[in-house]
Amino acid sequence: MTSATNNNSSSTEQQQAVLYQKIFKKIYESKAGTNKNSWEYFSLGLTVYQWLTENDPVYTHTLVLEDVLDAVYEIFDIIISILEMLKSNSSLLAPIVYYSNSFVKRAGIKHNQLFNLLLTSTIVTLKFWSESVQIRNILLADIFEFPVKDINIMEKRFLSGIDYNLNISQNEISEFLARFDKSYHERFQKLKHFKEQQALLTQYIKQHKNQYNTKKQLSKSANNITTTSIIISADTQNCETY
Repeated sequence: MTSATNNNSSSTEQQQAVLYQKIFKKIYESKAGTNKNSWEYFSLGLTVYQWLTENDPVYTHTLVLEDVLDAVYEIFDIIISILEMLKSNSSLLAPIVYYSNSFVKRAGIKHNQLFNLLLTSTIVTLKFWSESVQIRNILLADIFEFPVKDINIMEKRFLSGIDYNLNISQNEISEFLARFDKSYHERFQKLKHFKEQQALLTQYIKQHKNQYNTKKQLSKSANNITTTSIIISADTQNCETY
């Protein structure tokens, strides 16, 4: 009796997994490639490309730029399909990459880890941002044929990697998207040769990185000035600051 019950339960779970996979496949086929030329994909794709140039340079030097971006866009298409399947807004792609960016800054990334990273960030983002969506790890485990315990572990490690810091404003998301200027997207699309595209992006990423570092140093200097002012003020009042 118990054996028969277990077999029936296992069969039902398998049928459910196959159903989820079919639904996802149908949505993915309708979404694949439709956002390839969008500015959002381009901006977020450049962020991911920058991760790889800094953490996995052998990979980016081996492949032409278009192949790298196509691989990144394919993962984005998968994420967008997950969001649609769960009736969530596709605009969540930006915070998904934002959280992943925070993780990469601390832990680094290799090209073969990208999918797991962005999938895990998708789970975390949905749980935090979408109050109306009941996301269950087992659903995604069924779709992508992962052991659910592995997804649970990835989720815990991801949250630990970003210090459980999920509080971000819409302004921060907008600034994150605006890191790469739209004019570069237009120039990139006009270039016909891969080498020209790669040269433009390499130059732009270096320029952006220098500007970002300068901005960061200025911000750090401003914080130091503020801290010094507080200490001086505290000394004036015969107080100690810790």
